[in-house]
Amino acid sequence: MRLRNLPVLAVLAGLAVGMTAGSGGATPLASPPAHQFIVYLPLVTMQQPRIRLAALYYDSETSGETDEAFRLWNVGDAALDLAGYRVGDGQRVVTFPPLTLAPGTGLWCTGDAMVFARSFGFSPDCEYGVDSDPEVPNLSGQALRFGNSGGQALLFNRAGQLADAVVYESGDAGQPGWQGPAVEPYTPSNTFPAEGQILYRKFDWRTGQLWPDSDRRADWAQDPADLYNGQRVQYPGWDLERFVRPASIAASGVLTAALGPDNLYAVVSQTMAGAQQSIRLASFTFEHVALAELLAAKASNGVAVSILLEGAPAGGISDQQRYVTQLIEAAGGQVWFMVNDRNDAKDRYSNQHAKYVVIDERLLLVSSENFNPDSMPDDDKSDGTLGRRGTALVSDDPALVSHACAVFDADLDPLHHADLFRWRAEDPRYGAPPAGFIPSTASGGSGYQLIHAQPLRAAGPFTAEFVQSPETSLLPAAEGGLLGMVARAGPGDTVLVQQLYERVSWGGAAATPESAPNPRLLAYIAAARRGATVRIMLDSFFDPSANAQTAAWLNLLAQAEQLDLAARLANPAGRGLHNKMVLVQAGGTGWVHVGSLNGSEASAKINRELAVQVQSNAVRDYLATAFWQDWLLAGGSR
Repeated sequence: MRLRNLPVLAVLAGLAVGMTAGSGGATPLASPPAHQFIVYLPLVTMQQPRIRLAALYYDSETSGETDEAFRLWNVGDAALDLAGYRVGDGQRVVTFPPLTLAPGTGLWCTGDAMVFARSFGFSPDCEYGVDSDPEVPNLSGQALRFGNSGGQALLFNRAGQLADAVVYESGDAGQPGWQGPAVEPYTPSNTFPAEGQILYRKFDWRTGQLWPDSDRRADWAQDPADLYNGQRVQYPGWDLERFVRPASIAASGVLTAALGPDNLYAVVSQTMAGAQQSIRLASFTFEHVALAELLAAKASNGVAVSILLEGAPAGGISDQQRYVTQLIEAAGGQVWFMVNDRNDAKDRYSNQHAKYVVIDERLLLVSSENFNPDSMPDDDKSDGTLGRRGTALVSDDPALVSHACAVFDADLDPLHHADLFRWRAEDPRYGAPPAGFIPSTASGGSGYQLIHAQPLRAAGPFTAEFVQSPETSLLPAAEGGLLGMVARAGPGDTVLVQQLYERVSWGGAAATPESAPNPRLLAYIAAARRGATVRIMLDSFFDPSANAQTAAWLNLLAQAEQLDLAARLANPAGRGLHNKMVLVQAGGTGWVHVGSLNGSEASAKINRELAVQVQSNAVRDYLATAFWQDWLLAGGSR
């Protein structure tokens, strides 16, 4: 049913009654003064629905699926007593006891509170299947069972009237309170499973409140027709509400920009070496022996070292990483993995792919690079080096540091999330290397001549913004984020993209740029159509075939439309272009995006990723100098 944010009021009204000709052709009476027939109606509040079904978790990954759940949201402007409200699945109905829901807030109700808490990482507000938690209020009635292949969730008010409905998959699309096709889970590829997916409503990015209701699937975030607010997913354990609100931070202090392989190791090692109390590090992989020895020394001296790694990186966990993690654990540090094969748990994200370090809750380093020797060679660079092109930013701004701490602590929270497994020597997958294993300490080489031997240190103030997956990587341009940064570029401006890869299309194997466009590429193309100079550099070392397809498509489009846009493949530093960097110069102002996000749909929507965007002419110019040298080396021209 359609719901309103505010009740409809019947206001004071006047009703004038006139006399008309009677039957049988009788002569009409003279009309008396109209004021004699004015009737004053009292002020009446028309009862309109003030609550919606906001989310539905119907196909649980838990055995028995007792953690199926629904969410209600109070869209009114006053607290609502839910006593007597009912929710049904089309066959069974549960009834709420006295339970107050504050305006602009929601509550979760599930079949089993204890199982739900294990899946979601927090306790629900009510349960209806069993009384598993005495602290959680119980609903009365027969336990709901939402069909995995389709059904409906129905909300009834105290009078038994239908207040809201959602129909999903093969449910009855003719259900009163619903119009058009049912909501379907968003499953463009195997990376986005239907099982375990939470259907949830679209919301206002700035307020966090639900969109107005139209009784259609267009209200829901899985909406296949909406490229920016739809085509989204959610799974149990995500901290979506906590981190989904975009924020522009007025930052201060010193901002350091590092370029890999030129000076990245020096910046990373010096940043870590300054730790006095704590080091929080997140990465996809960690294979750098010298950095591990540094962290082990810190841990042995009482610094709290906590590391969070992906449990299933591409290619598996190497013996080199086993050695590194053993070294840190033996010194008193803690190494954790986000896993899906321990503790009877599915990992929250497709990959823990973020790469950042927080030092003493006073410094934040965000990088495009994993903590590996190819990305951060520690050789003597006086004769050059070899490595991967990448970047990092370091900031001492308290707001930026605080946000990164919050993300890390939410992700590495074994008390509330079962998908975390701490290193154990005896574990065959995450434990120690084979007996007698000798790690490699080689890194670098020669052949690549440094562009920037030293990092850049720029004083604030500066504007900054976090861009992170799965929450804010695809904000609509009007709300900020990467798309918003690129949208600043117009006639005479410049957009420079240096990226490990950009997929020519998203979706499944049969997708095309027309059927499943990559919104990032659309943003770059739109900037060129507005008159900006756009250059896109993709890696030629790791996946040249897919990147060549993207570059060819972009160049053909640019030629057809006569755009100042060009794409090339490159490997400027010898061991791959691993960067994830976007530089914008708009109206004489420089913007920089640096972090872990690649150009795939999974990276934007289902991985844990972290990037920062800053407004800094100095940093933009420093990194743009390297970009243009790489571009010229790849055969491009300015």
